[in-house]
Amino acid sequence: MTSFQENFRKKFLYDTLSKERTVENLIQLYRWSIRIATLVYCVYMLLFAEIYQFMALNVLLAYIPLEISFHVKKVNKQGFFLLGMLWLLFYPNAPYLFTDFFHLERLPIYQGMNQLFGQSLAAWLSFGLLTVGICVYGFLGMATLFTILNECYKRKNLNHKWQGILFIVIVNFLSSLAIFVGRFDRLHSVHIFTKPLQTLSTIFFTWSSSKWLFILLFTGLQLLLVSTIFLLRGLELTDQEEMRY
Repeated sequence: MTSFQENFRKKFLYDTLSKERTVENLIQLYRWSIRIATLVYCVYMLLFAEIYQFMALNVLLAYIPLEISFHVKKVNKQGFFLLGMLWLLFYPNAPYLFTDFFHLERLPIYQGMNQLFGQSLAAWLSFGLLTVGICVYGFLGMATLFTILNECYKRKNLNHKWQGILFIVIVNFLSSLAIFVGRFDRLHSVHIFTKPLQTLSTIFFTWSSSKWLFILLFTGLQLLLVSTIFLLRGLELTDQEEMRY
């Protein structure tokens, strides 16, 4: 090997390692930015929010599947299975956030049938904080569905496109089931650890027509939200391709 080839090889390896370190640094910056923002939001809502203190817990629970998704690529087969089960347990907390829009009725903004809106800055601040918590963590949490799905394909747990589609439908169906029992039976993800038998009985052995209709309706709604996330990812990829030319 000539000195020119050796220098070229070293430069190529150096550039490759530099790019890898840069990407890793950006990933860590992204993750820690989300962690710090989540902590700030939860502490603020818990200590200073006038009527929406419950959003601190709801956002924290919705953040858990996002944190889990940060680690699924680094574990072995058994670790991925355990993290996947834990992710599935907490994933419904993300789409559950969208049901919190009903709490907007507690704001003194809407003033009767004349369709006038109040100008209280405190009320509109509460509106903004509620909306940010719901939309940001709802969409971020639901986007982890694609992280888990892609990892399943890489690990050969799934091999065909139809399996991925079925995976998405099943996860959203189970998520809708969890949202129903969370909203109407007042169960949280932590109850699977504190009251496992009662929780499993309520989820899987108590059915009604209204429960079925809600689950089907919310499954459809979640599929639309997931499709929106998929389209946004598609736009991002399209922009990246256009920047190359």
